[in-house]
Amino acid sequence: MRTFIAFIFFFACFSVDGRIQIRQTGSSTVYPFAVKVAREFSKKTEYVYPLIESTGTGDGFIDIVKTKNGNWCDIVGASRPIKQLELEKCKNAGVISMMELCIGIDGIALATQKSLKGFEDFRVQDLYAAIAMKIKNDKGVLVDNPYQKWNEINPNLPNIPIRILIPSKSHGTRDAFENLIMHGGCEIRKGNEVREISAYEVADNHHLLFDFLERNTDVVAFIAASLLQSRDHIKALRINGVEPTYLNIQNETYPLIRKLFIYVRKENYATTESLQAYVNEWFSPEAIGEHGYLTKMGLVSLPEGTKNSKIL
Repeated sequence: MRTFIAFIFFFACFSVDGRIQIRQTGSSTVYPFAVKVAREFSKKTEYVYPLIESTGTGDGFIDIVKTKNGNWCDIVGASRPIKQLELEKCKNAGVISMMELCIGIDGIALATQKSLKGFEDFRVQDLYAAIAMKIKNDKGVLVDNPYQKWNEINPNLPNIPIRILIPSKSHGTRDAFENLIMHGGCEIRKGNEVREISAYEVADNHHLLFDFLERNTDVVAFIAASLLQSRDHIKALRINGVEPTYLNIQNETYPLIRKLFIYVRKENYATTESLQAYVNEWFSPEAIGEHGYLTKMGLVSLPEGTKNSKIL
């Protein structure tokens, strides 16, 4: 389901430089950060409030080659890097060049209700073993996954059925799930198939995921750590003994991390003063500094000296 927020001044639908308002689409993980940037941008300038939409990363790269009521998509928020096929489709559709800008790092949390006990010794390999359709037995032979409960995988885990919420396939977090978990567990399983007994796909809607998680005491959800900031009844599990804190994510001690991006149409950026100002706001000290508003929302800045941009 697409959600969007748009604040347009009553007296105009164009920015002061004659440009139709900035439009950003894409990742639902990047979406709350983008809404905040747009709000701060509008306070500091006289430009029209940007149109911010949450469509999912994959759909965002489709939107960037389309128009909406004559308004080009200028920016795509992405919770993963653009794929080569997506880039080729963009170029074939007339998007000559894009700026890839890394806005920061995000941890991927395994979240449960705070009341759920018994996951204190959770390991990455436990998740591999829980979700794979086939795993290797003690003799190294691939067999159908026999595990029904968490304590069958690891005796230190609770004696409850394996139930995991994973993102839908249009979601960039789903790609992170497959890259960090499915591809990472090749030594104990084969392919990237998720067995139906344990994995429940959910729509590309974080509100739906949290609603399901808050109503079910025995579910583990795979979700961006930054989205847990204001969830009082939800906790992030330690993985391999490490919590998804700001410093643990930044120094990569926490095992499940990924970068977040915005992709900007370079030809639009070069000719649109308002778009330049909006992109600059993303990287201002007020946004991403030590006490910046995006930092307070859970976005982890790149380590000092790390390159954060390239032209595609």
